[in-house]
Amino acid sequence: MIYFLTVNYYSIELVENLIASIANGITSNYQVLIVNNSPQEKDVHRLESDRVKIIESGENIGFGRACNLGIDYVWQNDREALIWLINPDTTLDSKSDRYIINCFVETPNIAILGTQIRDTSGKTWFTTGTFNRWTGSLKHHSSPIKSPPSDRFTTSSQWVTGCSMILNLEQFKNCPAFDPNYFLYSEDADFCVRYSQQGYLVAVTQKILVTHHVSSIVGRNKAFKYEHYTFGRLYFLKQHTTLMSLIFYLVYSLFSQIILFSLDPQNSRGRWRGVVKFLITKN
Repeated sequence: MIYFLTVNYYSIELVENLIASIANGITSNYQVLIVNNSPQEKDVHRLESDRVKIIESGENIGFGRACNLGIDYVWQNDREALIWLINPDTTLDSKSDRYIINCFVETPNIAILGTQIRDTSGKTWFTTGTFNRWTGSLKHHSSPIKSPPSDRFTTSSQWVTGCSMILNLEQFKNCPAFDPNYFLYSEDADFCVRYSQQGYLVAVTQKILVTHHVSSIVGRNKAFKYEHYTFGRLYFLKQHTTLMSLIFYLVYSLFSQIILFSLDPQNSRGRWRGVVKFLITKN
């Protein structure tokens, strides 16, 4: 059973397109779980059906915490399931579920599997994620994977994007969960790094399976976007890197805020809020 888990925040039309792509292209037994982060948007309940379940969060609790509600629901009901975390502003390629199943047949001990992703222009948007704890470098790669084995369905990756991430519950000893201190950005990298450090295998598909309408949701409010991007990155560095790399990025964020003050006020304001939020966060 595959549970497609998506988070709605004033994006009903996007969710409808996602559900249509699942219904038209998926041959496996599945259910769609929508965690509703915009409780005022009551119209989302018209999407409910035998295959679509709405989970109300009560407020906008961010991506990771919303996903935790859906993951916990599946964990309580089916611990042999696959949970496919998928952004509402995406669509799935036809028979992408068959490719995913082949990935797990080939390498059953994969716990976290990402997919390669294209944008709406057809350009590759995500192939792999890398992380260097000494420098604090956290990179989202879009270039083709170098010399991949042609006979393999997957390749290793230090982290994969939460835009399209499959959790193989059979591999987890306890219910997997995102760190609730993140609101948006870097929680996917944190999730992968934490579980990789515990011995869980992280991989990514060799094939592009998903199309992403990049920033169609978070791009609506630039200040909001950069506030949470800055906080998420700083919090990630605090959790996983050296003090020197954290200080370097903190200084960089403050310097960027000053430079952008007149050039891009919303960007500057968002970065400043992210820095302040990080500095006052006790955890």
